[in-house]
Amino acid sequence: MFGLEALLCVLIQTSGRWNIFGWMYILKKFEIPKVINSLEHENLMLSVCMQCGTCSASCTSRQSFNLRKLILNLNLTGNDLSDSIWDCTTCLTCQTRCPRGIPLTEIIVDSRKEFVETGRIPSEIRDMLDSIYKHKNPFGEGKYKRKKFIEDIKKKFDVSDISEYYWFIGCVSSYESRSMEVVEKTARIFKDIGIDFSVDADEGCCGNEAMVLGEEGLFELLKEENEMFFKERGVEKVIASSPHCYNAFKKYYGLEVLTPVEVIYKAIKEGTLEFKYDVDARVTYHDPCYLGRYNGIYDAPREVIKSVYNVEFVEMQRIRENSYCCGGGSGNFLRESRANVQRVREALSTNADILVVSCPICLIMLEDAVKTLNSDLAVMDVVELVHLAMYGY
Repeated sequence: MFGLEALLCVLIQTSGRWNIFGWMYILKKFEIPKVINSLEHENLMLSVCMQCGTCSASCTSRQSFNLRKLILNLNLTGNDLSDSIWDCTTCLTCQTRCPRGIPLTEIIVDSRKEFVETGRIPSEIRDMLDSIYKHKNPFGEGKYKRKKFIEDIKKKFDVSDISEYYWFIGCVSSYESRSMEVVEKTARIFKDIGIDFSVDADEGCCGNEAMVLGEEGLFELLKEENEMFFKERGVEKVIASSPHCYNAFKKYYGLEVLTPVEVIYKAIKEGTLEFKYDVDARVTYHDPCYLGRYNGIYDAPREVIKSVYNVEFVEMQRIRENSYCCGGGSGNFLRESRANVQRVREALSTNADILVVSCPICLIMLEDAVKTLNSDLAVMDVVELVHLAMYGY
């Protein structure tokens, strides 16, 4: 068997873009399960790495996380990945750009699972996961804050209990003041364009960050609780404020799910959403990783921005699948990051007046970077831009 494995490694390493997954397909077709199992092991996957450095050059966290070097060390010594894997934002850039097709982000997440099982977790990550377990949010704050906020939204906008869509507001949008402002504006737009939605103060955490941080057991617990929550309320369609929640519901729950920007774009096309005010501004857009690379939603936000009267839309250098991460993914919005500053510098190079995002994590990360740079660049969610064009503020 070792001889066959070695032969396969040679074939994989000399096969260019027709990579490890092509060979795994052949193995499955001819039913060679033992080889399949060994090929799926991360060490053998990483053995096809040619040390080109594309992953490290693309990495948001490269100042502290040298993925190319870690892979080399693993291949030479057999040691596991280092503790610096917690700096990875799971932005998926390395995986999508790897010329060998190695599932690098997935391997990092799998390595984190092993670290979690053995207790090799930084204290701030442990605290975050503990808070998600106890309070259903990563901020260490009680459930009452989310409960009160959602109850206030429900009362202010006369939201019904039974609806076509359940609007999952999420952790960041229920606890971070800046994102909470976006929720209120979203609710007003939804009501005015006739979206039949409901919210619930007993909402919990989607579990996406727990999953990518390697706490699979916690994720399964949250998933079970959320599935029961949806079943009891007869939920079949979900609108998720955060692309992270959107990703979890789509990928792990199998739900029919939309983002607010998709809902708004559909309303614009159908003529149920109309603008009354010009927005005389130069605007650029940042692609969130979990909306773009993970789920391929690139056009809807851009079309919404372009539909606003008098907006001059300009692109940054790195966009769409090549977009640069804000640095907040995988729980890093609660840790230090320098990626957000680099991204804002890129936005400033376009001479834009407004940097538009469509993710609550990107919003807080990039606003913090603007403050760090002492810039007057405005950072707005795409919903806020629409609100400005609809209501004048």
